[in-house]
Amino acid sequence: MKQLKLFTPSVSQSIQVDINRRLKKNRKAATQDTSQADLWTQPKEEEREMALFFLDIRNFTPFVERHTAHEVIYIVRKLFSSFQTIIRSNHGQIIETSGDGFYAAFGFDRSVEEAVASAVKAGKAILESLESLNENVFVKKLNQRIDVGIGLHAGKVATGTIHLGGKDHLIVMGYPVNIASRLEAATKELNNNFIISAAAFEMLNNPPTDQPIAEISLKGVVGPCRIHLLGKPYIGN
Repeated sequence: MKQLKLFTPSVSQSIQVDINRRLKKNRKAATQDTSQADLWTQPKEEEREMALFFLDIRNFTPFVERHTAHEVIYIVRKLFSSFQTIIRSNHGQIIETSGDGFYAAFGFDRSVEEAVASAVKAGKAILESLESLNENVFVKKLNQRIDVGIGLHAGKVATGTIHLGGKDHLIVMGYPVNIASRLEAATKELNNNFIISAAAFEMLNNPPTDQPIAEISLKGVVGPCRIHLLGKPYIGN
């Protein structure tokens, strides 16, 4: 049976071009909508007071230069596995990691006072665990001692999730996070492996006694910052 032609060839071609244009436009809009949803259509951020905890492996670059990639991965895996267990057992959560450190937050399910106490407990447990690892593993097997620096602060931050790469990632952001990071960096200058801001220290119900106190300047922070030294000097310094 001969097919009935409703339109002339030129009109049919014009209609097909228009249909293709519309389909292309719809596909582009759908792609943009997905991108918009991934980046901006996120659950509303929640503000809360939390304890912010930064840890960094000291002198990591010289260590990497002296050891094979296999040895570096072995040590970092050994360290972070132990530290993550301690963070979790004290009701904290690691938010971000880098090659030689991580950032954790405490206070998702408790008051900021309890969060600070948990973070201090976790910090001390990490340093004790590190002493054992140094003595029983690193010094014996690699003739290498590992040191870390810990900075702790508390304050109001925004928490939420961001959808990237098909997964939801927890984020904790705010000015207090920057201060905690600066405190961790200051452990080198102060030659003490665990320092806490006075603001966080004053939230402790049973604060450590006879801890040294200092005032330091932090990059990006107006005025001096009062801190308490909860740790020990680095070995060899």
